[in-house]
Amino acid sequence: MTTVATKNPFRFGNPVAGDYYLPRADLARTVQQFLQNRIHLVLIGPRRFGKTSFVTNLLGDFDREGYTTFFVDIFNITSHKDFLNQLLRALNPKKSWSQKFIEKIPSLKPKISLDIDQQTGEQSFGLSLENTSEKDVKNIIQDVLGDLEKLGENVLVVIDEFQKVTEIEDEGWLEATLRTFMQQLKNTSFLFTGSRKSIIYDMLNNHTRPFYRSCQSIEFPSFGNEFTDWILQRFNSIGISGDADTIKHLRNLVQDTPNYVQMVCFHLVARGVTHIDIPIVERTLALVVKQNSYAYQTLLSSLTSTQQRALRLAANEPKHIFAKDNLKKYEISSPPALSSAIKSLKDKNILEASSRGQIIFDDPLLAIWLRVAFS
Repeated sequence: MTTVATKNPFRFGNPVAGDYYLPRADLARTVQQFLQNRIHLVLIGPRRFGKTSFVTNLLGDFDREGYTTFFVDIFNITSHKDFLNQLLRALNPKKSWSQKFIEKIPSLKPKISLDIDQQTGEQSFGLSLENTSEKDVKNIIQDVLGDLEKLGENVLVVIDEFQKVTEIEDEGWLEATLRTFMQQLKNTSFLFTGSRKSIIYDMLNNHTRPFYRSCQSIEFPSFGNEFTDWILQRFNSIGISGDADTIKHLRNLVQDTPNYVQMVCFHLVARGVTHIDIPIVERTLALVVKQNSYAYQTLLSSLTSTQQRALRLAANEPKHIFAKDNLKKYEISSPPALSSAIKSLKDKNILEASSRGQIIFDDPLLAIWLRVAFS
């Protein structure tokens, strides 16, 4: 006799929507007010914190209000060609305005094509730029951005992981270009999201940078107690009991990262537990961390010995990282050597400084793995 598996009430790894999404009503109202009045915004928060889920649900609201919306993911860009490709991938071939928009940009012909994913059947615009010069690519970017206002009365452009534009070695050209069109496009609002707080704050507050005081910044907040209540309700919906202290303990262990909270909860359901408590949460989290061991070992092997020791120190003593006893304990030669290692780890997007001045991990599971592996 076969049994029907319980539908898991948790999702992780990708943006969530519908019943799997816990709305942030107050934040949504604030963001909507800014964007509807054409005040450009930057949402700043750690990765896996739910920014993309929030933005995609927000875009649904704007779509229903008649806005033309774009979501441009630039996390993996390394060049202007990459940026242009991602800009065009944000166009939806299923919407009639996309094709009309493409046809109105002469510089895109005959470079644009309609591609179909053989696995999913999804359509997207493809761009052939192999023989296109850097100058032409820049011109096309300007043409595309300049024509955005022709798409309707109200246009909203979201650029995800916005700080990546600073990694292109172009002496600030892309930053300056985006700023120029933000000023020129009278019916277009821009919403940027980013995870590298120090980089974004420099972009917005350094008077030598193109984005100086050009956007309102909002720090993406952690959930409050409503997230704990929502998790418990999801468990209760399939007959699993638990208490708020257990969920709060889990949230604390993973630096209150919603994606990882849902990941552990998903595994708890998959394991068939009927009651959750702190010991079973800790055991399940340990299993999740262990599944990532190979990736963490590979990452560690790519670092210098001082950087590895700095990581172990940061994982175990985040509030006292420069204490003299800790330098000796973790065999780090001097405070300047530690500072240099931390800077390199920040540049590699492994570490980040919190608003309270302590060092935090971009991936909290890596910190847990380090504490276990080098206990």
